[in-house]
Amino acid sequence: MAPVILVAGPPCAGKNYYVDQHRRPGDVVLDQDDIGPQAFNEAVATLEREWPIHRTWVIRCCGGHTARTRFAQRIRASDVVLLTPPEDVLLTRARQRPQPHRHAKAVRYWLAQEARDPAPEPQPRPMTRW
Repeated sequence: MAPVILVAGPPCAGKNYYVDQHRRPGDVVLDQDDIGPQAFNEAVATLEREWPIHRTWVIRCCGGHTARTRFAQRIRASDVVLLTPPEDVLLTRARQRPQPHRHAKAVRYWLAQEARDPAPEPQPRPMTRW
């Protein structure tokens, strides 16, 4: 049973770059932008039914903690990596892409989703004495 890693974050966050830097030969990458919506949905449905043979990276925006958590559970993700560069960095990157207004709008939409449903703050671990 190979791990499934969800890499989430807003458009222009560097999700593909992150995966490219961390993947190993033989890893599978599922990115809707690369394989198209139909193939992506079919691959997700397969992950729901079967454990993958190879380590699998799933790239998805998933704005909002609840939606991200549900999707991670759906694909049985062993890890979730959330990339959240500052808004000014995201918008600068959006301006460098084809159709910059569309990308900037998508960035703002993701940030609004995240603001409505933020991830809970990590709870500090109790200290133990040795």
